[in-house]
Amino acid sequence: MPTVANRMEERNPVTEPVLLTGVDQSWVTEFASTQNISSRGARVATLRVWQPGSRLLLKSLHSDLRARARVVYWRSFSSTRFAIGLEFLTRVGDWSAKI
Repeated sequence: MPTVANRMEERNPVTEPVLLTGVDQSWVTEFASTQNISSRGARVATLRVWQPGSRLLLKSLHSDLRARARVVYWRSFSSTRFAIGLEFLTRVGDWSAKI
């Protein structure tokens, strides 16, 4: 399995507004923004911690992309700013030719 340094596909530094919703907790939602994207996943800046293994629905607010995703990791930048790495499990739509 490829490591972060040896990705299967390069990520592109694109800021895209998205809506995150918990699959098992649909009342847990957050407006967030991508930091980088690819056809296989994204890194998203968030205001809450999403635990690794959590399943989310991601909806782009500027394109027709919708994805079911798994949280692979999270990083803390402060007590209120985080980044999560998402692996897309299923996906429909596109990032509108941003990748």
